[in-house]
Amino acid sequence: MENNEQPTLLVVDDDWSMRAALVSRLRMESYVVLEARDGFEALHLIRTVKPRVVLSDWTMPEMDGLELCSQLKADAELRHIYFILITGRDTLADRIKSRDGGVDDFLNKPIDVAELLARVRTGLRMHTMQQEILEKNHQLQQLNRFKSDMLAFASHELKTPIAVMRINLEMMRIEPEEHLREEYLDTTEQQVLRLSDMVNTLLDLRRLEEGKLFYKLEPMDLGQVVEEAVTTQTPVARIKRQHIGVTTLPTVVMADRDKLQHVIENLLNNAIKYSPEEARVLVQMNQGQTDVIVGFIDEGPGIPVDRQSQLFTRYTQLQGDYDDQRFKSTGLGLILASEFIYGMGGHIGVYSKGPGKGSCFWIQMPLMKEDHLMT
Repeated sequence: MENNEQPTLLVVDDDWSMRAALVSRLRMESYVVLEARDGFEALHLIRTVKPRVVLSDWTMPEMDGLELCSQLKADAELRHIYFILITGRDTLADRIKSRDGGVDDFLNKPIDVAELLARVRTGLRMHTMQQEILEKNHQLQQLNRFKSDMLAFASHELKTPIAVMRINLEMMRIEPEEHLREEYLDTTEQQVLRLSDMVNTLLDLRRLEEGKLFYKLEPMDLGQVVEEAVTTQTPVARIKRQHIGVTTLPTVVMADRDKLQHVIENLLNNAIKYSPEEARVLVQMNQGQTDVIVGFIDEGPGIPVDRQSQLFTRYTQLQGDYDDQRFKSTGLGLILASEFIYGMGGHIGVYSKGPGKGSCFWIQMPLMKEDHLMT
């Protein structure tokens, strides 16, 4: 593997004396230098080690230096390696041929040591610049995907509460019964709160991407937070005539209340979304000596075992087999939930035996220590 402090170079030459001289001189500069006798051996080493710079003789039996370079440049994982071709050929036709083959630089024989070291330094700088460009491109691709997910979240998730609010407002205009008008007003108010939560989610996702998430940790009763979340999500369960069974304990943890409530509401809301009509959704707390676990158990479609690890990975979407368009989600909520829980010192996970067998999402939080209670 490449040395963490000094870059790795590869010298390829079938002439032992020439190869040994180049390797010896480059090692004097504290470079990590590997050597290969021919193009085939070099290709194996390059795929294994991925050196930053390759110095290869042009004329070699079977696979010559130009063919070796062409193979590297045709490989997406290797094309960014800086390739210096060592040759005694110096005609314009030879240079055009080698440039067309992807050669980055030339070193003419007989080799001047000062020129050798200068061209190696140039190759290392070029390789570093290419890696920085690749990293920036990767970051831009992630940002573009994040923006696409944000737009998908807004278009899918915001439509439902807006539609519910519009229907309820229309019903309030024509409903003569005062108690029914109150119910429509209460439902509208709940949807307003839901919209507010979604806007906060979008803002938190932006802060997550910018590395600006902050936590205000304070002691709180986890059982109370769970019960409040159940109260908030009960109207959603009523839409599908579901029953929410809750078992809570008075348990004190150190957490950011808004973020903890967001996580619990998100997991409970997902359990409701992915469970069928008239199903049971269970919320259970289990306290140990040092921590407490809250499980959210649904009767939904389940999650394939080989895909469960993708759920909390940023930029990964997992929908399972549930296709009710009213309750589709981009999966951004789980990513944010994972970031929140780990940021508060806890853990989050999922257990499912597979498709058709439901799921159990869980969070684990450390209990507040006695020294925190005394301060």
